[in-house]
Amino acid sequence: MGEPEGDAASGQLVPPAPERLPSLWSRMRSGRTVASFGLAVLLLGALFWRLDRAVLADAWLRLRAARPGWWLAALGAYYLAFPARAARWQILLANAGEPIAAIPRNRVLAEIIYLSWFANALVPAKLGDVWRGWLVRREGGTSWTRAMGTIVAERALDLVVLVVLMVAAGFLTYGDVLAGGVAGGLGACLRDGAGGHVGCSLARLFGLGAVLVLALIVGLVLVARYGAHAERLLPARVGARYAAFASALVLSFGRFGPLLALSAAAWAAEGASFYLVGRALGLSLGAPLVVFFSLLQAFITAIPATPGGLGLEFILAGAIGLRGYAAADALALTALYRTISYLSLIVGGAVVFLASPRTRSAR
Repeated sequence: MGEPEGDAASGQLVPPAPERLPSLWSRMRSGRTVASFGLAVLLLGALFWRLDRAVLADAWLRLRAARPGWWLAALGAYYLAFPARAARWQILLANAGEPIAAIPRNRVLAEIIYLSWFANALVPAKLGDVWRGWLVRREGGTSWTRAMGTIVAERALDLVVLVVLMVAAGFLTYGDVLAGGVAGGLGACLRDGAGGHVGCSLARLFGLGAVLVLALIVGLVLVARYGAHAERLLPARVGARYAAFASALVLSFGRFGPLLALSAAAWAAEGASFYLVGRALGLSLGAPLVVFFSLLQAFITAIPATPGGLGLEFILAGAIGLRGYAAADALALTALYRTISYLSLIVGGAVVFLASPRTRSAR
């Protein structure tokens, strides 16, 4: 089973995991959640207010004419990412020292990940990650700190893969736009502030991603190199918990090849879903745009300002429009894909949440 959540040397217990799964309903009634949904409504309202009514009508007609068979295929492709993410989590738990026999099955981990995404689609600030740590602890017996260490490691791995692939796909998709933006020099482009050429905006976005990845890698190296020194400076209870968390975080990156392959498989499933959404609307999408869009969609959902990135769809529609697609096509593509990447999580997640015995305490 998982390591005990205590410090045998000091005789003191490390602060345990929550005794119950944090209540979804209480979090949804909180002022922060209400404010986040209010922001999402304002952003969506601003998007529709700026668009020409003829564009909205044309986009609606395209959505009504979408072929349901292709949409169902896109839905199935999207949900193939969950078994891949579950298999990756099994490797992360094993890397962190969890005995193979104690690691839950792929189906169980996929359900836990799905429930966490459902929570993140309703409540900002990643409540779903807290759910994941609690649920896997109950299922497999792993310690709370070890479970959270693997979850943070997974988030770090996702960020690195996401930024690297998004920048590579961005150069392939928007190379001409970027070239136009930095024609006056990269330094001048980066100093241009919030306005300026759209190519400069992309350059700043890619630069921010590179800085985040670099800071993340440096942070992981520091934890691996000096983590033991930090533990000795902390009180016994806090130090024991920190040691378990840091150990799981660092050790999770073993067997990096399979982890990277499963990460790529999960992103490929989401990219295939977007491509099939295009087919449902009768549009042919290039591979670089498919990769860039699916990664950009994942990036905006990681922004904790609104639940599941709701209200930030104008970024997605704008990215499609930059490739020369008509405004109605860009809007229809974005809306139809979000019925899968957001709405289906709400509907399907609610069914699983109400039916699963694992979430009884949160109900």
